[in-house]
Amino acid sequence: MLRQPRKEYGDLPVCPFVGREVDKDKLMIEKFDPTESNLLDIIQKYEESDYDSALLVQVADDVLFARDTVGYQNFINKSLRENGYEHLGCICFNPNDKLEIDGFNARSHAPYFLINIANKKVLAKAHKSLLKTKYFDKMNDYYLKYLQTYEQVKK
Repeated sequence: MLRQPRKEYGDLPVCPFVGREVDKDKLMIEKFDPTESNLLDIIQKYEESDYDSALLVQVADDVLFARDTVGYQNFINKSLRENGYEHLGCICFNPNDKLEIDGFNARSHAPYFLINIANKKVLAKAHKSLLKTKYFDKMNDYYLKYLQTYEQVKK
């Protein structure tokens, strides 16, 4: 589903960059269970790798509600900054998020809470390239405002 072009996203895939990273083996995919491992240990492992970004699949008994997504993301970004990883940014994708475009909610299809970690410069470049497309055109004001919270990742 992530690679398939969608009219809701200007005929681009929901996640237009994941296919290239997977095909080139540049996406680290790691299970993250907060009861079994430390997020910063996984970040260190990512930093020591040749991967361009990391996708952490958070498995936990606790449910993260839609209202918790941005706060949790901000907590991770603050932890990154405070532990010497200020060049990295985090974007979270919660299957409980209530964000849709023309009735399609891509996040609801995620099997788990997902944490994407990448270099802030890479995230900024990806965002800038999407601004040149119709990717955001069908998003309502609520969705666009929600995404503005992600803009803080680059700072």
